[in-house]
Amino acid sequence: MHKRVSLLILLLFIGLASACAFRTGYQKRGVSYVYITLDEGQGYVEHPIMNMDAPSFEILNRGYAKDVLHVYYHEMTVEGADPGSFVALSELHGKDQAQVYYAGQAIPGADPASFTLIDLQWGKDAQDVYFQNRPLEACDPATFVFLAEDWQRDDQCAYRQGKKLPDADGASFVVLNYWFGKDNHHAYSHLGTIIDGADVTTFKLRQGICVVCAEDKNRCYRYEEPVACESLK
Repeated sequence: MHKRVSLLILLLFIGLASACAFRTGYQKRGVSYVYITLDEGQGYVEHPIMNMDAPSFEILNRGYAKDVLHVYYHEMTVEGADPGSFVALSELHGKDQAQVYYAGQAIPGADPASFTLIDLQWGKDAQDVYFQNRPLEACDPATFVFLAEDWQRDDQCAYRQGKKLPDADGASFVVLNYWFGKDNHHAYSHLGTIIDGADVTTFKLRQGICVVCAEDKNRCYRYEEPVACESLK
């Protein structure tokens, strides 16, 4: 019995040691470093980091590293990044004195001096809001907030998954569900488009099991398309 327990403990120790040896991220290999990924069908894959300066190589987090020559996102060199001033903000975001980066790509127009993270995907500075590496051209970044179901708004405009809704009034915008939202002037579909002909005053979700259905005083809708109310359950 004791031999069996000892064997199980030994196997567990070996498994833990193997997991540590092959965890993803930056790993030292001799006098150099590699970046390890876990790929479906291939298992753990080691990616060499080209043209690195091993003596000055510094791992910042699982996403970023740097040396005296370059900044790296995974095994790739971050083009134009200044290693002397670069700091990692998360495993996806980083910045230097001149630019902000998402997944190793510069975010157009982002100001590193005022840039702050909102979450892993979103950031903002004094001038705009950014989804990943895409500027929203937000109307009022200072009042930008997240609503339910991938909708957003500020005091002037409204957004669907970071894309500005046409002619939307942010101050009056409300979320109905994942598929529909509206303001004082228009009803909007999850595609970020105005629902043509909708009577916004009476526009509401249709009762029943159909979560993609809505209605107003004139007609019913499935997604953004008008349909006969009798066809809806």
